[in-house]
Amino acid sequence: MAPQPTDQTHLRQYFEHLAGNSTVMHALQIGADVGEDLLAFGDKPGLANSVSHLKSLTTKNAGLVPGSLHQALEVYFLQCRRRKNAARSEKRTIARVLGLHATPLSAKSLADTGTVRMVTRDRSAKTSYKRGTLLVDRGNEDLVGSGDTALSVPVDDSWYVIEPDESIIFVDSKGSVTLAVLRGKCGQRPDLLTYVNSIIDEAVNDRKGVRPTHGGELVQFGWNAGPRHARVFGLVNNLTNKKKLSMTTRQQKDSRALGILALSWNLLVASLPAEVSTSCIEAIGEAGLPAMTVKGNDLDFGYTLDLPGGPLSFSTAERAPSEAYMSQNYESPIHTDQLYAPYAMNWVTLHAIMDPEQCQLHGGRSSGGNYVDVSLKVVVKCATDTVMVFLSLVCSSTL
Repeated sequence: MAPQPTDQTHLRQYFEHLAGNSTVMHALQIGADVGEDLLAFGDKPGLANSVSHLKSLTTKNAGLVPGSLHQALEVYFLQCRRRKNAARSEKRTIARVLGLHATPLSAKSLADTGTVRMVTRDRSAKTSYKRGTLLVDRGNEDLVGSGDTALSVPVDDSWYVIEPDESIIFVDSKGSVTLAVLRGKCGQRPDLLTYVNSIIDEAVNDRKGVRPTHGGELVQFGWNAGPRHARVFGLVNNLTNKKKLSMTTRQQKDSRALGILALSWNLLVASLPAEVSTSCIEAIGEAGLPAMTVKGNDLDFGYTLDLPGGPLSFSTAERAPSEAYMSQNYESPIHTDQLYAPYAMNWVTLHAIMDPEQCQLHGGRSSGGNYVDVSLKVVVKCATDTVMVFLSLVCSSTL
């Protein structure tokens, strides 16, 4: 019998080396990542640069492969298929319970479901309430600092207070949506809310906020036009300790923020009245602004949720528009939002009082965190898992 070619001898030795490496075999049997370093041949690069490449080599040279290595590879790819199938099933479940693939309903159709009230209410053409005025919940006036000008809301019985469990859409006498508040859109997946809140925690701790004179934290993400004195369109660069972070860590933080904001956008579009989403999407298109992205990622679609049970990649899903904000305990005086789009959208993912006694929440005192539309004379009581949309060029406040 003629001797085997040298390349086959080398392959046999390589396969036997891997089969005798307990670290490699254990990684294959549990379906863990196997990098090029584990596939090395002693102090030389391995003949395979990935497990898929190794599988191809063993398939073409099956007679040279030890049985233990062949079996470990079979287990590895079985685990991969199971993980892929589980991830696909999990993505379908998320899309179904959040209604991400459903056709958005109009305001009237949402009201027809019986779960949302629709109220006709015109806003005041003029208001005596001045921008910059602090708002305070009626009963909490003692929280206002001395010398501060404040307005207690609701001012009188003509105001409407939206309770924490109430879903409602306000339209004007022409039928146009002026304010929509919908509760519990993510109620079947509290784990998603927990994950989103963990990334918001990370963002407000890692990034420099905007509006430093306002209470709480408000962090911008995505694209912006730079400061007023130096207009340069580019990606927000607000990591406070970026010099101490590796590029990989920075990209991971950016990717996680991108993921929850893309999820938020898709949830808002699917949940809010269709005429609202359509008008905003049209305005975004007319402005010619790019989709949200992060440094090192040239795509304008797709995102990943790095969940505790394993990452889920929505590779073809829409990303959020060019800019978004994440906030905690944020408050602002009466102001108008000067936006290019007709509406501003918001998803409240957490409203919690850590110590009600310390906050003295008794005798009808409000827990705060409420949104107020001053010209519509509406107070929206804050609650976890609330999606909301309001007109951008109106006087409003968060207290």
